Amino acid sequence: MKTNHILSFVFALLPSLAFAQHITFENTDEYRNLGVYDTWEQSPFRTGILDGSKFVALTANPDMEEKDAPGVATNASENVLAVQRSRFGSNTFGARIDLNEPFCLGTSKKYVHVLVNKPEGEGGVVMLIGLGKRHDWEYQKPETEQFWVTASLSTQGQWNDLVFPITTNESVDVHSFVVVPDLASPHLRTSDFIAYIDDIEVSDSPKPRYQVINYPLNFDSNQTPTRTDRALNKLSFTSTDELSKDVTVPTATVYNNLTESATVFAKAGGEVTVKMTYKGAWMSGYVYVDWDNDGQFVPVIANNGAAEGSELVSYTFLSGYNSNGIAQTNGNSVVNGVITCPAFTVPEGTQPGIYRMRLKVDWDCADAGGNDNANNLLTANGGAVADVLLNVHESNVSISANQLNGDVLTPEGTALSDAPIPFGQAVKIKMVPAPDFTYTGVVITHGYNLDGSEYVRDNRQYRSVTIPASSFDKITHEYTIPASYIDGEVRIEGLFTPGEMPQPDEEDKTITVTYKNGVSGTFYQGGSEVAVGRGWAAKEWVSAEPAPIITISNNANNGFNTTNFNLARDRTFTISVSGEYIITGYRIYTPAGWGATVTTEGGQSAVFSGEQTLVVSDLNTKSTSFSTADANLNNPTIDVYIVDEGTSVGIEGPTPKLSPIDEGSVYDLSGRQMANGKLTKGIYIMKGRKVAVR
Repeated sequence: MKTNHILSFVFALLPSLAFAQHITFENTDEYRNLGVYDTWEQSPFRTGILDGSKFVALTANPDMEEKDAPGVATNASENVLAVQRSRFGSNTFGARIDLNEPFCLGTSKKYVHVLVNKPEGEGGVVMLIGLGKRHDWEYQKPETEQFWVTASLSTQGQWNDLVFPITTNESVDVHSFVVVPDLASPHLRTSDFIAYIDDIEVSDSPKPRYQVINYPLNFDSNQTPTRTDRALNKLSFTSTDELSKDVTVPTATVYNNLTESATVFAKAGGEVTVKMTYKGAWMSGYVYVDWDNDGQFVPVIANNGAAEGSELVSYTFLSGYNSNGIAQTNGNSVVNGVITCPAFTVPEGTQPGIYRMRLKVDWDCADAGGNDNANNLLTANGGAVADVLLNVHESNVSISANQLNGDVLTPEGTALSDAPIPFGQAVKIKMVPAPDFTYTGVVITHGYNLDGSEYVRDNRQYRSVTIPASSFDKITHEYTIPASYIDGEVRIEGLFTPGEMPQPDEEDKTITVTYKNGVSGTFYQGGSEVAVGRGWAAKEWVSAEPAPIITISNNANNGFNTTNFNLARDRTFTISVSGEYIITGYRIYTPAGWGATVTTEGGQSAVFSGEQTLVVSDLNTKSTSFSTADANLNNPTIDVYIVDEGTSVGIEGPTPKLSPIDEGSVYDLSGRQMANGKLTKGIYIMKGRKVAVR
């Protein structure tokens, strides 16, 4: 049976927060009070000239009829809230709902869902205002406006589930919601109108609760495969001037919605080629793109090929031809396990944005929902359907920063919007708080239509991520936005709050000196002291406390060459050190314990200031400590010996002249008391001071 007709509705229950803010208006104990609110201080509703209680009331639901139209919700509630949109209020006049208990969001983003029904012809933007106070500011009033968020109706004269993303300062308690039914200026209005509000819920989900079934299928979306000899395993995408992309397709179900994890990139005018890795034969490939974002894929065929504007953009076989109009001898499009679809061009003039792309393995069928012919069902033939997103972008993206009590700038101190930002390239930002303010981080929103709904036709348009202050450099207050976030428009909200700027930890320059039997060296692994080195030349080694941060990564080819153990040929280790240190040597070993120690070329001459990288190369360790029989030789580890930059090796000083009165006051670093006249080369503690004896 076909399920693609289209326009049935699903109500999805949303995961609510622990404070369970959900107001249905069916019970009066769900809220504390109902009223009106106007942000305009001289509003007649605030001065008392007009009685606001007469402009809001509970009433019977004016529209409980089940709907069958795109984007329209069916609301079965018996009672709803009615608000008379007064022409005597400002554009931000609306219904006020006082909560039973205030709640605190912190800096995380949540979503307020509100059902709204406005008369035909009243299509203005709806606003949600949050009233509340900071619980750490004793004298702030609970009616202080804490956030303002807008959303637009998809239809008028019908119920719409509007989604308002909200964030507040981490200390703000929200006491009331204000639903502004129309944000347009009322100065030309000659009459009022009634808007209806219902089912307010705070949730973690940005998706509307009432949704049409977009991008329908001709089989159950959870259908499992009916055969094991055929399966779609992988999708491969190649676009003009873009990196190629492979997407693994799960095989547990016939249909896979991969839109949350897989995005393909292209520019208007660029070519896109799709390949499908397919186990089986006698099947063809089809590619669709919803260019008008209406939730359907509409194929248009002309002259035996895909016509201009067709949303079936590429196929290998349809009624004897491929999408280029070239005749095909048969529909067996699988060659060496791959179906290669003809390249298609993203139409010139396509607006930057997110588009749904569907990939289908089927037999001679233009319907994006799959072949529903009883003799050639997609499910019976071992076909498959997968959806991904297509990001059509320009060469550069716009980036902006919105904040109070500080600035988010480039490291050079200029506005982020002053220069174009290349698409897909990392960007560094710098936090500059106003005097007596500090920062707790930033919220980065990236994608398209940042002022609109986060989801359009089930397709995510943008994402928001909170970057905490701990991710910023403590000295420069800089952070590098990953290239993956520069994927469309970028908006940065700086989170500034009263307080002192974070300061870097004071550098402790206390020196710890170790010396044991002529072979020493403080031994660090992953930033922690783990041992004292063995097998080294007789030198005093010094290190800084606290231990430096050492990050080690390795790039393996085929492990060690077991003939001469040449590390330069077989493995490269990269060592990154934060701070100013001299790296003096390395210990390379396997988990089984076999190992060899090597030193830097030129001895102790490699000084690393700040965060640098050293690649170990040309270090030939012909040590017999390595064993060709060691099974773990292909997975070696490297640890590092370091000294504090600028500190002399050892502690220079005169040979102490001990007298009987000093007897018992001299110890070596192992805690052993030294007898008079028994001093040998080493580091000693005399009267609380470290001295060196040569």
